[in-house]
Amino acid sequence: MTLKTVNSGNMTDPDLVHLLRSSRIHPTDACARLYDAHGAELYRACRAALGDPDLARAALRDTLIAARAHIFRLHDPARLREWLLALAAAECARRSVRPAGGLPAPRRAADDGPPYRPGGAPEGADALKVRVLSAVAESDASGYRERVAARVHGFDRSGFPVARPPRAAGDPPVVRIIPGVAVVACMVLLLVLAWSAYLHATSDAAPPWPPGGDHSEDR
Repeated sequence: MTLKTVNSGNMTDPDLVHLLRSSRIHPTDACARLYDAHGAELYRACRAALGDPDLARAALRDTLIAARAHIFRLHDPARLREWLLALAAAECARRSVRPAGGLPAPRRAADDGPPYRPGGAPEGADALKVRVLSAVAESDASGYRERVAARVHGFDRSGFPVARPPRAAGDPPVVRIIPGVAVVACMVLLLVLAWSAYLHATSDAAPPWPPGGDHSEDR
């Protein structure tokens, strides 16, 4: 993928939002301008959160994909930077687990993005830009972009992603249903206690048997 350098220094965040929403601007150009304006800061934020360059690159890539897919949710274009950082935080949280009583730790998982074909791309910052934007704008990565956009759900009234607490490391998925199971168990216990009390009350009220008592020893 060949990308030309785009000068976004004079563009405001509302300008960038307009580009991303416009059908007359090629997605590659719009995403390149967005990357030039905010990509470096987003990458530093992801790197600080995850502590791993590969995971940070993947989080940045999916942040830009989510931004392009959900740009119409942002109500205030002037808050684009804040919105992008919120999307990046959500992507980092998805790649992190929280050990019991500890701080978030990066999940050492394989990169789940589309394959990258360098094609003689330069090293350093330019290579990072090419690798990120190759998944954000190329046509053969459309299926991956759809999956990323679909998994980003839950937005507040301003269009910001709703944060979800990270799941603790080692917790099985069944932990999520424990509260419901506890409620059912309490209901069953109450029914058992009520039935036991009913049986006890009826046994106290029943007349002795045989009537008149047991006279088998009478002489």
